[in-house]
Amino acid sequence: MKYRGTISYRITEDHPDRKYFKGDITKRLTYSDVYTFKEDVPKEAIVNYIKNDLALVAGGGYNTDHIRNVHFTIKEVY
Repeated sequence: MKYRGTISYRITEDHPDRKYFKGDITKRLTYSDVYTFKEDVPKEAIVNYIKNDLALVAGGGYNTDHIRNVHFTIKEVY
């Protein structure tokens, strides 16, 4: 099973990657990725994994302390 996960968020001023971001931090950012899971993995576990992974990426790879106004979209793709 394949899922496309998208996170939409804003960063804080002290985000670890702030020095690489030239835009206004009030701008909403998005990031998407595709995930593949075995058929026997429960959907709830899949959704939790994708949300956690996307939030860590958005947070700079360390934690989720530096993102806010987070919204997820997770859809099964074929």
